[in-house]
Amino acid sequence: MTPADVRSLFPILAERAYLFSGGIAPASSPMLTAIEHHLAALTHNTGDLYVDFMDEPRALRERFAALLGADEDEIVINDSTSAGSSLAVSLVEPTPGGNVVFDGFPYPSSVYPWMFPPRDILERRFVQPRDGLIHVEDMARAIDDNTVAVSVSHVTPAQGFRHDIGALADMAHAHGAALLVDGAQSAGALNIDLHASGVDFFATTAMKWLLGAAGLGFLYVAKRHLDRQPPTAGWVSTSQTDMERLRLQSSAERFQLGMPNLMGVAASLPGIDILLETGMDVVETHVLDLTGYCIEGLRERGIAVRTPSDPAKRGGVIAAELPEAGELQAFLTARGVDTYNAGELFRVDPHIFNNRADIDRLLAGIDAFRSGAKK
Repeated sequence: MTPADVRSLFPILAERAYLFSGGIAPASSPMLTAIEHHLAALTHNTGDLYVDFMDEPRALRERFAALLGADEDEIVINDSTSAGSSLAVSLVEPTPGGNVVFDGFPYPSSVYPWMFPPRDILERRFVQPRDGLIHVEDMARAIDDNTVAVSVSHVTPAQGFRHDIGALADMAHAHGAALLVDGAQSAGALNIDLHASGVDFFATTAMKWLLGAAGLGFLYVAKRHLDRQPPTAGWVSTSQTDMERLRLQSSAERFQLGMPNLMGVAASLPGIDILLETGMDVVETHVLDLTGYCIEGLRERGIAVRTPSDPAKRGGVIAAELPEAGELQAFLTARGVDTYNAGELFRVDPHIFNNRADIDRLLAGIDAFRSGAKK
């Protein structure tokens, strides 16, 4: 599919310029059809749905793995990026005198799980940015032989900065440490090969760039870690029902407790299919073109953009600083342009279904807002 083909699948775009895929993706027409089919099965063929309930989750794991260069048996289906991040942390053994390295753009679910016993004994090191960037050499200096893990967001949500996760994995592994990645702002927007990157754990959500549903997430656990003991166990975790002893699955299902969110699974399959049919190389090229075009337009208007211009250092998130960000967002929403703000942070997140006309509509809205503000 071409970007124009994908665009035709999203009803919201007939009326609005939706530019916040890094928050929640709008529903596609295939998603709406899948939900209708699921509800019909739940209403009229409930017993059959229960008997076959693992079929769609297995299909979802298979397609997610194909999209991100992994194997199906390395994928856990859970309910959110935070759930995946917390699970990944629980699989890293703390060592006395050890440390964990973060960047200076941390996300809460990448940091807070390390503050619970027994991992609260680990020193937490934060590598601060220089010139708005996290420099690889600064990360390298913070990682040593006592480092047990490096934990970062692949693309940071408040800056739009993209890490070179392959380089970070090499650094971490050289010291016997694991790399944990929050991929909520990259999976579905960037062409990612998890095997090639060397990442140990990669958590993400279906509801953003993967064009799926809220309440559904994924954790990639590299094969070399599939023998680790989960913090809890349920019936999906085990390979038999012998109550006298625990025999865990050999795949990543050992880290899953029970039935996944079946409605979320049904609603999330179409989005991954759209991305697979389009090709992630096409998706990334399109997203980077739109973000570059938007960054240029924002800077021409004197807006302080946090996100790097270098395509290798950004993804689909554009973060800017505006004292009137809240007022601007409300103004744009009323004009049919959807963005995001938090305090002075103003965010624009174009995806494969957007085009330059959407960006032009955004920029025209900013011009109209400023013109009106001066009167």
